Amino acid sequence: MPMRRLSFILIAIIATTFVANSQPRALGLRAGMDCQLSYEHGMSSNDFIEVDLGVEFVYGYAVGLNAAAGYNFMVAQPKWTQKGEWGFYAGPAVKMGYLWVGGYLAVGAQVGLEYNFNFPLQVSLDIRPAAGVAIEGGSCRIYGADAILGSIPCLSVRYRF
Repeated sequence: MPMRRLSFILIAIIATTFVANSQPRALGLRAGMDCQLSYEHGMSSNDFIEVDLGVEFVYGYAVGLNAAAGYNFMVAQPKWTQKGEWGFYAGPAVKMGYLWVGGYLAVGAQVGLEYNFNFPLQVSLDIRPAAGVAIEGGSCRIYGADAILGSIPCLSVRYRF
């Protein structure tokens, strides 16, 4: 029972921190080689955290679950239009998942371009190349070395609040 109470208190503190923070947030979908629920949380005017949870696909079949997180920095914000805001971002990322053949843990980077409309909609296009370690059937191998995993562009559509 004490562990359950401690877990509840920790969750309440984390939730309160996110709700009390007045930085911009966005929630939506990110799709490419995988389909993920995507959440962005602004840390300041120039950087944000992105957390994605989803299903990984290979040759059109769902083969496992994955999670990714990155800390992105706004590199440039060109004024291409009078309405809305453009932004180039980049930053370090980590990715992990469990596929039907085993699991993996990888580190890499995320680079992208986003557009924030005047209404609460955000669209972005990014790549997230990663390399790391995969465990398959009791053996260990380099993840990402035999393919261009993560180098396929992903499209994200998020609701900003």
